[in-house]
Amino acid sequence: MLYLFLAPDEYLLGQRLGQLKQALGDAEMASLNLTELDGARVTAADIIYHLGAMPFLAARRLIIARGYLANLESRLGTAKSPNRAAQDEARQVLTCLADQPAGNDLVFVEEKLDKRRALWRGMDGTAGIEQLSRDGLLAVEDIATPDARQLPGWIAKTARQEGIAIEGRAVQMLAAYVGPDLRCLRMEIEKLRTYAAGRSITAADVQLLVSDSGEALIWDLTDAIGLRDGRKAMRALSTLRRNDANPFYLLTMITRQYRIMIKVKDETARMSGNEFDVAGRVGESPFPVKKAMAQSRNYSLVQLEAIMDRLLTADVGMKTGADPATELDILVAELTRPRKRN
Repeated sequence: MLYLFLAPDEYLLGQRLGQLKQALGDAEMASLNLTELDGARVTAADIIYHLGAMPFLAARRLIIARGYLANLESRLGTAKSPNRAAQDEARQVLTCLADQPAGNDLVFVEEKLDKRRALWRGMDGTAGIEQLSRDGLLAVEDIATPDARQLPGWIAKTARQEGIAIEGRAVQMLAAYVGPDLRCLRMEIEKLRTYAAGRSITAADVQLLVSDSGEALIWDLTDAIGLRDGRKAMRALSTLRRNDANPFYLLTMITRQYRIMIKVKDETARMSGNEFDVAGRVGESPFPVKKAMAQSRNYSLVQLEAIMDRLLTADVGMKTGADPATELDILVAELTRPRKRN
């Protein structure tokens, strides 16, 4: 079988190649029937030779060529200055792929291919990758890293495949805390499974065990400040201090959250959209943007800008001799003070 893996995520690529290697059978014999080629150093003749080689005491061989097609594409040149040798090689390899040599698997691993160019569309009567795929001769698989919209679905699917129960809120928090590092996400899921010991993984588990959960605690603080709930805000501040959060770090993170609120408030005033749309436009992750969209409704843009001025004053005070803990207490007390009624 012939494969083309496009824009591969490192973790997903490892999984997919692992499946193909496992299909070779016994691990010791499989290593004798596995060939990896550097696409910048091989030619069509090398590809064809390895594809036609007989398996050694096994049913098939696996050949992995990394970057070969992209390298060939770059050598083809332009319509005004074509590289004849590269064109001949492209026809040679495309013709070989169309002939479907039996018995071995060939995988092209490519970061990117231009679908407007000859390798994809075909050349001088020779079928290109697009036609080979349409005819079922070449399996094209996009195994790119899931984007922000797809990531929660990937987490839920991965957990389900492993027989792990996980709450929807926990899925969302994992996606926000870890981001699109799939290998790290997989390790965090396994850690949470061990901790949960058979029960469903909860949002509280994620907040307790997953690194970078400090940002969620900061949002708890800014949530309370946005609601002008002084008691809840002080509890959140106390929790952050028990986690040994540095006062300057806390002030920096609080300032960051309010800065995101200003960006979101300004952007949504011009154009509406969900957190994914707005996140793309303001250059932030969807999770903090979703929080900011809800919190910023408690403020006018003028009030948010005034808070930024107050945060700057607190920063200057902490750097010029004021006790940092006391300064933060005063700041939170001021920001949660009830609005004056007109």
